[in-house]
Amino acid sequence: MKTPTPNPKDKAGAPGTGAEIVTPGALLARQNTVIADVLARFIAGERLTGLHSVTDSSTTRLAAVVHALGGYGWYIQRADLAAGCRDGRIATVSEYWMHPDQCAAALDAGAGAWVAEVRRVRAARRKNAPKARAVAASVNARKRRNGGAK
Repeated sequence: MKTPTPNPKDKAGAPGTGAEIVTPGALLARQNTVIADVLARFIAGERLTGLHSVTDSSTTRLAAVVHALGGYGWYIQRADLAAGCRDGRIATVSEYWMHPDQCAAALDAGAGAWVAEVRRVRAARRKNAPKARAVAASVNARKRRNGGAK
């Protein structure tokens, strides 16, 4: 199912005013998810790239998470950055962030406690990472022995 998202070119709070969209969207009921983790980071004022999301939020799909947040009423800003690569190339990566006024509005509406709870439950979940890696390795070894079949 596709999630509706605001038109990123429509930055006006009201047509013709030129005001940025700064009203907070809806906080997610499920807090132990990648989407909640990324939203908490944006509300806290962090700027994220795909590489940050791999190491910090355990997802390779930051653009999909940003798209999903649009369905909850959050307007996430984006810009392209140049990044030097290990092999000598210069690549373009996307950086995402939330407008500071939208962060402030969310915090004023009580999102600070929600952000703290998201961080608490995600930290608790990360304690299971070694076991999850071991189970995944076992599943993958079994698949390899079976010729890639389930």
